[in-house]
Amino acid sequence: DIDYLVSEILVKGARAVRAVYEEEPAMPVIVSTSGCSPCEACPELEGLEGSGAVAANDFYNRLIANRQLMGLVDALNMNVSDHYDGYGNMDGTHIPSVWGNYDLVRRKLDAANYRGKKILASESWISWDGGENAIDVNGDGLKNEQDAYAKTLTIIGQCMQRGLNTINLPWSDNSSGWAMGLTKRRDYNGRIKRLDPKIVIPASDGGADVVTKKVVLKGTDDDFEIEDGSGNVFNIQEYINPPDPNHLHYYIWKWYAQIAAGPDEVIRHALAGEIGNDIAAMGPGFTGIERYRISAYNRTRDSFLVLLYSSGANGTSWAWVSIPSQIQHGRQYNNEFSQRDFRGEGFAEGEKFWARIVTKDISQENGSDVGRIETVKKNLTVKDGILRVPILNMRKFTTVEFLRAPPAAAGKADK
Repeated sequence: DIDYLVSEILVKGARAVRAVYEEEPAMPVIVSTSGCSPCEACPELEGLEGSGAVAANDFYNRLIANRQLMGLVDALNMNVSDHYDGYGNMDGTHIPSVWGNYDLVRRKLDAANYRGKKILASESWISWDGGENAIDVNGDGLKNEQDAYAKTLTIIGQCMQRGLNTINLPWSDNSSGWAMGLTKRRDYNGRIKRLDPKIVIPASDGGADVVTKKVVLKGTDDDFEIEDGSGNVFNIQEYINPPDPNHLHYYIWKWYAQIAAGPDEVIRHALAGEIGNDIAAMGPGFTGIERYRISAYNRTRDSFLVLLYSSGANGTSWAWVSIPSQIQHGRQYNNEFSQRDFRGEGFAEGEKFWARIVTKDISQENGSDVGRIETVKKNLTVKDGILRVPILNMRKFTTVEFLRAPPAAAGKADK
């Protein structure tokens, strides 16, 4: 029940983890709770009020009310999934969507004076097949990878724009009751082909063959046997591009994943709509029902990155994008609650910078770049503490990297 979860697992678990990491040589560690899925029909823990979204609401109330627990954890967790309507709607009131779940938890933390506590995603998934958990969100009468493309685009954009940092989608198809991997299972050592050659096909990247149905592999690498996958068993007819080792929504995830920059040290910068710390995007090119703005500061490269998604952009119009040139005091990040103070890092007033701009569409057939245009604007100047650059012929997916101008490259600015 909920009392056992908090007292015996979360509190004692947090103490144990911290004890280990505080031993010499001491290392920093982030401790967070378990998550709660946006699933109205899922069973709830005993002891919680009501069911579905009402129970999830009570779950977070109980965690935040426990001062002992909140003194031990750095973050609360939530789950990110496409249950019910494709976007995580539970009851439409407490939790109308996955990002509504984030808003709910953030409001509760702030109201309880826990602004320094963050929110992470402990579990995330988006189903791509035609199974019972999948939803036809684009209204074409089919439930397939193009729906996963649309769901991934919206869910990651809405959540990251609000401040959620971790959305750990399962990497590869597995033996769960529904299909939710970013990539397809591959015949990594050739044994599946030897046992059942009809269920594998050559991969388009020249690597290990692609497995065309859900399977369970029981045994070791050398002696495993193949069983049909459990639950909703997909097959090759449900692959939009069979030889591609990646599912279609992988390419949406990959575009968003730029903000993390691999092994580089990256921190949050401006947040969309945050007064004094906004990511401003203006112009006829930044249009459409869905528009997302995400920014980060790469301390390793000493550069700023901005991701813009504009569902109405078609390559014929322009827009301006601007962000603060230095790390600002923010409501959620870079404030008095932060363990390290990065405020003031970045580009100084009057300093020269370059802007590398890539704008493109992503194919809903194979994930390839469409109409990709890359430009570099050189020797622009920081003015009034702002990095600002125009985007011409703006398409739906735009990446802007603000770089410090090389010392030997000073000259006439690009227009």
